Amino acid sequence: MDQINRTFVPDLLVIPVGSTVAFPNSDSVSHQIYSFSPARRFQLPLYRGKPYPPVAFDEPGIVTLGCNIHDSMLAYVLVTAAPYFGRTDAAGSWSVELPHGTYQVTVWQPRMQESSQETVTVAADRADLTVRLTKALKPARLESRHSWDTY
Repeated sequence: MDQINRTFVPDLLVIPVGSTVAFPNSDSVSHQIYSFSPARRFQLPLYRGKPYPPVAFDEPGIVTLGCNIHDSMLAYVLVTAAPYFGRTDAAGSWSVELPHGTYQVTVWQPRMQESSQETVTVAADRADLTVRLTKALKPARLESRHSWDTY
């Protein structure tokens, strides 16, 4: 997860439990990356250029990232133990090929009040699930430059 123009790129990363994430800094300024999230607490002291070793994410959960120098920098690492996972594209779509069976689908977005769960059964060659959010999202930050604010 890089830092470019005082933003995290990407601003939302979905990874399986046990993954490591590198935090290079391609920005022209130094950053001090941190997380106080229960799923993974860490701090990378002020740096620019050569990154620290990758950070391991061994517990499932949502890890909120910030920069102690630039308060407007915000990103998330969603660490999942699910066998199938992904991030939607700019249109809000995501697809996966699954074997026949019943699956619990969890949808999370940074501005949601709480995650949404649906059950889908794949009994034929294809099953489609459309999730429509019925509750209002939390307001976007005024200075927001995040991908999730365009949904």
